[in-house]
Amino acid sequence: MNQLLPYTIRPMEPGDVPTVSAIERLSFPTPWPASSFLYELSHSTRASYYVLLKPTAGEAVSLRRGWRRWLFGVRDPSEESRVIGYVGFRFQGTEAHISTLAVYLDWRGKGLGELLLLTAIEKMLELGVSVVSLEVRPSNRLAQHLYRKYEFRFQGVHRGYYRDGEDAWLMEVEVNRDAYRAQLAGLRQRLEARLRQQQTGVGQNDGDTL
Repeated sequence: MNQLLPYTIRPMEPGDVPTVSAIERLSFPTPWPASSFLYELSHSTRASYYVLLKPTAGEAVSLRRGWRRWLFGVRDPSEESRVIGYVGFRFQGTEAHISTLAVYLDWRGKGLGELLLLTAIEKMLELGVSVVSLEVRPSNRLAQHLYRKYEFRFQGVHRGYYRDGEDAWLMEVEVNRDAYRAQLAGLRQRLEARLRQQQTGVGQNDGDTL
């Protein structure tokens, strides 16, 4: 992670799980329980989870929080922790699967979901991964747009995959290619420029949910 940026990404720790779980509940209709994150952190040697930390108090921008607490009946997780997003993936040999990715409501539309996705792909490349897969809801058009930006392509449908009965689209990308690595470098350069502009008040919120 470029240290000139106001955000930090580091490995998830057990102490992060209460905040991660709160963001999970706000982000998904069928959220993982906290116990699932704790199990992955404690028992899985083939999984990696990372958290995104907001800027320190001197750098953080003022955000609208009160109405969200009233609407969802939960405390703003960023009041208790600097964690504002997270990503996780499992890997086996040369294949990896992104299992979860979310950003807290008030920090969406800033490119932070993309930052988490990009960082996860870079970490997977360090592990020797060649193919990355994920599932996405057909109704989640904004997430699909982000994944296609990173060359994920539709591979098939898992019928009734989610607990609420919605199907899942399986998407994959081959990452261990020189051309793809060069593309990632360009995507990171443009994303970091965008985040720096936001830090100085030049950037604009583009309305995405990641």
